[in-house]
Amino acid sequence: MHIEKLANALVTNAVPSSLVGGAALGAVLRYGRKHSGLWVGGRVTATADGVRFAPNGMNRIFHEGLESTYIPMADIRSVVREFGWVTGIVVVKHAQGEFRFRCYGARRVAAILNSHAAAA
Repeated sequence: MHIEKLANALVTNAVPSSLVGGAALGAVLRYGRKHSGLWVGGRVTATADGVRFAPNGMNRIFHEGLESTYIPMADIRSVVREFGWVTGIVVVKHAQGEFRFRCYGARRVAAILNSHAAAA
């Protein structure tokens, strides 16, 4: 299995950089508090070993200390798709909590990941 998708991941500890200021900073901080994180653009890659999210360059500039996320396939408990406007949301439930990302084809991605996680 190899899935690679442009995606937005919900990053709970995302902090805007000093480049975000004024009214935009206030709006971003309010959004983050209300939604328990910020949606960060990047790329999701899934293989038989696990799922990785890497933030893109633009988001690394506009957020402080963004790190890639990696979830080993053995730690994944289930994967479901939730409704989202325009793109669906894939929810990966794993040993340490939840990882959420939005992408086109979310229903298919969730089904493939869930079947591989069940087999791991």
